Amino acid sequence: MTAHPLPPLRQLRTVARPLSVPEYYHACVGTHPRTLEDRRTAVLALRSDGRLDPAQLQAALAKIALVNPGLCLRIERKSGLAHWRSDGPKPRLRMIEDCTWDGCSAAGTGFIAAEPLSLEDGPSVELIYAQLRSGGSMLVLRTFHAVVDGGGVLHFFYELFRALRGESPLGSNAEFSDAELMRSLGIRKTLSRHMRTCGLTGSPQGDEVGDEWRRVPLGPARPHLLSLTAQAMAEFAHQYSDLPALIAVPVDLRRHVPGLLSTMNFSNMLLVPLEPGAGAELFRRRLAEMLEGRMEAVFPRWLDLLRWLPMPWLDLMVSRTPDNYRRRRPMETVVISNLGRLDLEALSCPRFRVRQFLPIPLTGSAFAALVTIDGQAELTINLPRVLASEGRFDALVAHLQRRIGRPTQ
Repeated sequence: MTAHPLPPLRQLRTVARPLSVPEYYHACVGTHPRTLEDRRTAVLALRSDGRLDPAQLQAALAKIALVNPGLCLRIERKSGLAHWRSDGPKPRLRMIEDCTWDGCSAAGTGFIAAEPLSLEDGPSVELIYAQLRSGGSMLVLRTFHAVVDGGGVLHFFYELFRALRGESPLGSNAEFSDAELMRSLGIRKTLSRHMRTCGLTGSPQGDEVGDEWRRVPLGPARPHLLSLTAQAMAEFAHQYSDLPALIAVPVDLRRHVPGLLSTMNFSNMLLVPLEPGAGAELFRRRLAEMLEGRMEAVFPRWLDLLRWLPMPWLDLMVSRTPDNYRRRRPMETVVISNLGRLDLEALSCPRFRVRQFLPIPLTGSAFAALVTIDGQAELTINLPRVLASEGRFDALVAHLQRRIGRPTQ
């Protein structure tokens, strides 16, 4: 594959380009009436003991939208392909009073999806400001995964707090997509491959559709936490199967272009196999080898053909349906999204200092988000209900806390 140079980084004023294949994949989920999926959203909450002035918050949101056009996206069809246009509605600010959500599970989250978002008409981004009955407040970013990735969520919040502190937002500066970035590197060799693998909690059991998720405190963070988490997940899976556990790790492609700033998607997955008995050190070495070889940037050109499929067709190919949700083979054992250690000062302003960083995980498969804030580590884990049944979610949580948790000092 021939490498092609990228255009230089410069302030992004508008977005007008075809959706990349990863963006198109995320956008397709939930578009066919026969699938069991909702549109794939990205939701993350910040909790503070303080409260903000709503007028100040509205002004800050409008300010960052001016220099981050990825916050105003909508999809239109042009020449048979889905294109992004950044002429959609500005991000919406919604106020919630007397919120009782504790951030620990899906219980009490009905307010988050109470107002519609739209990829076709907009708005595609919403910021919810919730005043908590228990005191303090939350900022909840709700958008579509086609619009942002984990790095994009962080860039949004860093920009928001710059504006709330009276600083100038940095804006977005990448005119190219994630797929164009990958092609520009020209990487061909990869050890990251799909293979026959095992489910995190064994085979699907029961008939209940949907998902459930929980937040799992792990206590003070320790070195190599991602590797330890991967080992513990594989150990649990190998109680049910001798097949390799396939651990999927999203990798931020921004690392290949120093100075790249964007709210939009710039990530791709690496797949790391762990055989029964394999430990954290082997996972760490295998992942390090893939990262050194920049293997997350491998992008076969044939994938571009997927963008010509109607979104509902692709949704039927990749999503759960009433016919397949109990017998689907896993593509990976678990996805572990490692958000790392967060910069608390960058996520603070007068009257609002972040105390908790609360991602709501993606649904549809076993998915875990790993984050460290103020020295404390947490996992947020999603499981389809057919994988969480018969006490397996409780058993998984107990196993993870026993294997990688540490008592709070």
